[in-house]
Amino acid sequence: MRARLREVERKLAEVVGKENVSSDPSDLVPFERDDQFFLVPPHRPDLVVRPGSTEEVRRVLRLAYRYRIPVVPLASGINRKGLCIPSRGGILLDLRRMNRILEINEEMMTATIEPGVSFGQLVNEVRKTGLRVITPWAPSTASVLANYMLRGIYGPATRYGTDHLISIEVVLPDGRLLRTGSLNTPTSRPLPYCNLVNGPDLCKLFQANPGTMGVITKGTIRLYPMPEVIKPFMASFPNYESMVRPAIELTVRDVVEACWTMTFTPSSLRTLTRGGRLEGLTEALGEEDLFTMWLYVAGDRERAERDEQRMRRIVEENGGTLLPLPPEVEEEMVKDEIWERTSVRGWKKGNLYGCSFYGIMKLAPEYYRVCREISFRYGFDEFHYEAVPVAPFHGQLAYNDPCILWDAGDPEQVRKMRRLHREIMKALLKVGIYGWFRPFPGVVDSRRLGEYGRLWRALKDLVDPLHLMNPGKPPL
Repeated sequence: MRARLREVERKLAEVVGKENVSSDPSDLVPFERDDQFFLVPPHRPDLVVRPGSTEEVRRVLRLAYRYRIPVVPLASGINRKGLCIPSRGGILLDLRRMNRILEINEEMMTATIEPGVSFGQLVNEVRKTGLRVITPWAPSTASVLANYMLRGIYGPATRYGTDHLISIEVVLPDGRLLRTGSLNTPTSRPLPYCNLVNGPDLCKLFQANPGTMGVITKGTIRLYPMPEVIKPFMASFPNYESMVRPAIELTVRDVVEACWTMTFTPSSLRTLTRGGRLEGLTEALGEEDLFTMWLYVAGDRERAERDEQRMRRIVEENGGTLLPLPPEVEEEMVKDEIWERTSVRGWKKGNLYGCSFYGIMKLAPEYYRVCREISFRYGFDEFHYEAVPVAPFHGQLAYNDPCILWDAGDPEQVRKMRRLHREIMKALLKVGIYGWFRPFPGVVDSRRLGEYGRLWRALKDLVDPLHLMNPGKPPL
């Protein structure tokens, strides 16, 4: 095996250059774990390879296919829950050199980019046009394509949903190249801007598959008009139940572009706000949980004024109280909505547990209660919960996330967290959810998904018959 890897390393150096291939342990260690190592055990790759083009990716995959070596693609390194841990070793395909913005098309309202392009990078370019990138509640260094492929959760998901990807170019496990939608019609004009052509939308086949079906080397995404006004609000409520009805009405009537119903225990709030502009908030609340809605009104000035009046009425009629926001906090919240993510502070404790899923908005109080009870029973009192209505809102679709701040450096807490995770999963399924947020290893088991899971595995077998792409991840 070692002799084979040395031979492959030499051949890979001929493809991408010696400086872009390494088997040095100091280069491999950074890729062996992420923040959820307690669910997906650490494992080091055998090689790190940094291609710079689609053709180099194709040649790397052909070599891996010939020598039966696993490949794990990585876009920007902002990973969670084991999705990019090389559980079977092999090649860690680091795509960060492929960071070109290939086109921003104002007429078609699209951007075509490579996988290494970050949200910060793209937003800085797109903002020159008056258009807008829909950005996730994640660091601005996260990969746009990786996040869109996995359908991240976005600030304005209440209005715009989670699907902003049109077409992709993907290298299949054996090195063949596939282009989806109109991108696959060489004589069409314009090329990559439509997915509703040529039979099934094959772009969707690769979405929510974390590098298990191929390597995405290019994608075209939707852009949106930048609102003339984006205005944030915070409202407090007496309990979670009292936030459900206004959240539903604000969503159904399209009054706000973002509606985040959230609750924080005092201990979690102290950690999350420490050193920030809301640091004194906990002292004013005492020892009760905070129930709050973060709301964003957006549009031209006339619409924003009209929607603000409607939002205020709906909040107040349902027992909510709008809180005064200092100008600097308003400014920070607007930046967060557009891209800067200055309020993502969940890792201050050392780790942030989450078990995200899609569920029913009216059941959010029950989801919250069962997760909070389990968290406290295991001794974790820094607990936060959020439920976000997501467009289209059919069936009261809502993204839910129970979050726990904890210390991953404490072995006893690691043991407790493993048990807690299994218990929370069982409790949520008993209440009733639509499904898990992403195909995370240790969460999604295709064997429990009946015919859907069988067909998912069959598609994996068809596209990747040797099971070389990111092995150990769903659906296998």
